[in-house]
Amino acid sequence: MAAKMIRFIGHPDVNAEGKYLWEILAQLRKFGVGRVVTKSEWGRKWPDQPSFLKIARVAPTMDRWLFGGKMWAEWTFRGRNLGIYEFGQDLNRADWKLIHRHEEQAFTNCDHRQMPEVDLPDSFPLPPLQVHLMKRISAARGKEWPAEHSRMALHLSVDPELAHMSPIVKQVTPARKGKSLYDEVDPAKILDFYGKELPFRVEAWATEPAAFSLPFTPEKCKGRLREIE
Repeated sequence: MAAKMIRFIGHPDVNAEGKYLWEILAQLRKFGVGRVVTKSEWGRKWPDQPSFLKIARVAPTMDRWLFGGKMWAEWTFRGRNLGIYEFGQDLNRADWKLIHRHEEQAFTNCDHRQMPEVDLPDSFPLPPLQVHLMKRISAARGKEWPAEHSRMALHLSVDPELAHMSPIVKQVTPARKGKSLYDEVDPAKILDFYGKELPFRVEAWATEPAAFSLPFTPEKCKGRLREIE
């Protein structure tokens, strides 16, 4: 007897609220060139600062599931126009939405809704123990320790996920100086990179009932203890 077919109904992506990009573009004239699309993720993280793509060119692979392809679009991120970008990855997530023609003007209006520039320090204080040892070495050599040597130039290493925000980040002389870099940076500016949703990880789900088993029990260790003796 053949097994009964089970049909699963639900969203393929637990963290998405839209459609696949190529699912949308395949139904539009000229694959949506000139149209505006956005991601629901951007709307959840920064609801007051519009982020969208105005499609300039597409190159779909026309695979069976409409997952592959490249797209070139004018990217406006949090109200700032970043220019033309090529998108070839992370396009197969069901998180895309098409902005209708009658909504484009209001949605793309970025007046007074731009992301402010992020000011980060151009230097950082050396650890107190290192400064203390260097002062002792300078005193032993009969030299005076300059106060400016207590700091070192800071070269930022931007996360690849946030590389498109590099033009917005500016390094300036810190207004307040402390013994730690964390005392000189406003935490709210760093958290604003991630918006209203902090990064998280979704673990794979299991279908079997939840259970807990001890890694070491007397029964499991009984034979091993005899071998050691």
